Amino acid sequence: MSTADPPKVIMVPVKRYDINLTLDDIMSPLTRMSANLAAQAAPAVAPGSDVHQHVQQLSDLAQQVRDVVSRINKADPTLLAPKPTAPRRG
Repeated sequence: MSTADPPKVIMVPVKRYDINLTLDDIMSPLTRMSANLAAQAAPAVAPGSDVHQHVQQLSDLAQQVRDVVSRINKADPTLLAPKPTAPRRG
């Protein structure tokens, strides 16, 4: 057995940052990306192929989710809004 001293623990203060993202912040880029992907794939991929159908489905689903989030936000703006959290102690 070793008689070495246990390691010292040094507490370092760390600033706390809050990052508030909404679903629209996430869905808007996804919708744009999927639409761009569909447009880029169109000339290179045969219409009706599996890849074409999947890329189109991704684009459609992203737009559908964005539309649903928009409808939820209109019905209840607080439901999907970022919730403030209390700082963790300890």
